[in-house]
Amino acid sequence: MFLFINSIQENKISLALFKNPNHIQWFNVPIKNRNQENILITLDKILKQNKKKIKDFHGIIVVNGPGSFVGIRIVLSIVNALGWALSIPVKGINSSQGKTNEDLIKKSWPQILKMRKYRTIKPFYNQELNITIIKKKI
Repeated sequence: MFLFINSIQENKISLALFKNPNHIQWFNVPIKNRNQENILITLDKILKQNKKKIKDFHGIIVVNGPGSFVGIRIVLSIVNALGWALSIPVKGINSSQGKTNEDLIKKSWPQILKMRKYRTIKPFYNQELNITIIKKKI
């Protein structure tokens, strides 16, 4: 079984469990204020409802940008940790590579099948990072 995560959409996270791109089970989870921290709790509930375990994953496809800096970091941290802990391949895909989540899965499918081991996914940001440095008051 494979997992797909898209957390860069407005007000929802799309999760999918699938064996191949023709048989996808979708879960759209509403989120408030770009709160992706509960994704592991949600994933655990979905797995229990479907009588699956996290160790059943053979790979994870995740949309790695562009989007919210913090949101992307949270989800990629979770996906990279799962990939490393389970020793499974993880594949990042830019949201501009497909019009729908199904397109993104179909585009990534041949690539993740060829992958044999875990490799860290890096985020894709569509602009330079803007980090504010706080000045100390004297």
